Order: sequence, then structure tokens, then C-alpha cells
Amino acid sequence: MEARHDDFIHIIRIDPGEKIMESLLAYHADKETVIPSGFLTGIGATSCCEIGWFDLTDQEYKTHLVEENCEITSLVGNVSWVEGKPIVHAHITLGRKDYSIVGGHLVDGTISVTCEVYIHLAHTVITRKPGIYKGLKLIEFQSE
Repeated sequence: MEARHDDFIHIIRIDPGEKIMESLLAYHADKETVIPSGFLTGIGATSCCEIGWFDLTDQEYKTHLVEENCEITSLVGNVSWVEGKPIVHAHITLGRKDYSIVGGHLVDGTISVTCEVYIHLAHTVITRKPGIYKGLKLIEFQSE
């Protein structure tokens, strides 16, 4: 992983064999004052990716492993904080070799070629706390 940034955007390149979520969380680990919150976008390719879908009845994520080389046609999400630790909430859309699409909540994925992620800064501090659904931490805005 390598990264560059200016006052408004952080650009992160995740390299082959590296994990998307693991890399993003490691990048953010010591940047609470630098990146109080933000939204992310990205593209690239994965060799294996675990995606999820939140089942309202069971109140848990059902996951599916996509074990094939796919294009990351869209990676979108946000960065916030829980008790001083970064949390990345992202969704991913993967393009398969037959041009079909599969996607969902990003659990994690292994990069096959590259992943280019742009973190667009927001100066509003966003934290998360447990919400009405078991296990989910929902956005909480701090008082102004």
C-alpha cells in the first residue's frame, strides 16, 4: 500500500495480495484528527472477495465468497470512528468475466492487480454507536 494526500483528498493504492479493508483500516488507524470523516470511492480488481447482505429477519449479515478474478467496478463508502478506532463502511460491485455483476457490503477482498481508493475529506466528525439492529453501529452526529 502506498498513499499521498493534500488538504482535501487522500489517494491510496492497494497492491496485489493485500486486503482492502485491512489496508484501509491500517491507513486510518492514527489519523482521527487528519480524517475526522470522509467518503471513499475506488476501482481495481480482486482475486477473492467476501460480500454481505444484511438480513433484517435474522439481524445479521449473510456473506458470500466470490472466488474469481473480478473487476471492482465500484467501491463506495465512508470513514468514521468508534471509540477512537476507525471504521470503514463500504459496498462493492464486482464485474465478472461474463460481464455479470455481483455486489454487496464489503467484508474484505484480496487485490489481484491494484485498487485505487480516493478518500474525500469531510470536516464534520462522525462517530458510530449501536442502533436498532443487533450488531450494527449507525452514524451518530456530534452536537454542534
